[in-house]
Amino acid sequence: MKRTWIKTFCLFTSLVCLPMSGMTLADEYEAFTEPYRRIRVSSSEMGVITEFLVEEGEAVREGQVLAQLDDELLRKSLEVSRAAKDAVGSKTAAEAEVVLRDQQVQSYRRLFTQGNATPRELERAENDHRQALARLQSVTEELAVRELEYQRVLCQLEHRRILAPCNGVIVMKAKERGEFVSPTDPVVLQMVQLDRIKAVFSVPLRRIDQLRDGQDVLLRVGSKRASVVGKVEFVSPIATAESGTVRVKVVVPNENNQIRSGVVCWLDLEASPNAIRGARTRVSDAPLILSPAVR
Repeated sequence: MKRTWIKTFCLFTSLVCLPMSGMTLADEYEAFTEPYRRIRVSSSEMGVITEFLVEEGEAVREGQVLAQLDDELLRKSLEVSRAAKDAVGSKTAAEAEVVLRDQQVQSYRRLFTQGNATPRELERAENDHRQALARLQSVTEELAVRELEYQRVLCQLEHRRILAPCNGVIVMKAKERGEFVSPTDPVVLQMVQLDRIKAVFSVPLRRIDQLRDGQDVLLRVGSKRASVVGKVEFVSPIATAESGTVRVKVVVPNENNQIRSGVVCWLDLEASPNAIRGARTRVSDAPLILSPAVR
């Protein structure tokens, strides 16, 4: 009698618990939120850091100046190249010579038609005119090269400024003011892009046919399991043989830094279209407002 009761109790327990555990495994897959990008901001030039214009934890915009390398020598070179490109005396002299030689040619042609100049004299005047044109062309080309040299120095000066490659948050300074940036160690700062958050899930092969690039999916974020809508950005074409899962990357908009990086989240593959639409309209609800701190 006792043995029969134990068997009955075990059977009842398995019938109750098995569907619940199976539902959890089938419906949701766990991951952690991450910054959309982690960027090691580097310098393309060598030099000593003279100034940092941002601090750790500061939000920055794309194109904002983050740090400055020493550029005193380049500024002097810029002054020299500017003076060289603006020096037009040689061009003015060459243009005047062209005008003079052209007048001489016209004069010799009139004299030649009148019989007062020989063919050799006319030919010499025309040759002098061609040489004057060649000198003017040479001076013009030299000034064009000087202009390019000026633009090159300007470009080098621009590269002495380290700019933010995208909107994000500075998380670490890899160097301090006065340190040297070399080709073997070019990283100056580290930043993360948080206006979008990603989560990478390991989805079993039996469920992967439900997902495709660009598809809207429902995520449950944080301890309060706030519902947010993400978009499938990447479904790996290969599976992990050991676990029988496929890597799926989901991206969630995070313009106001409402979602914290490093928070647990779940991918709900059983969410209905109505649930996804409802989560999209409730994107500003209180449970979603999380600290923008970086994991």
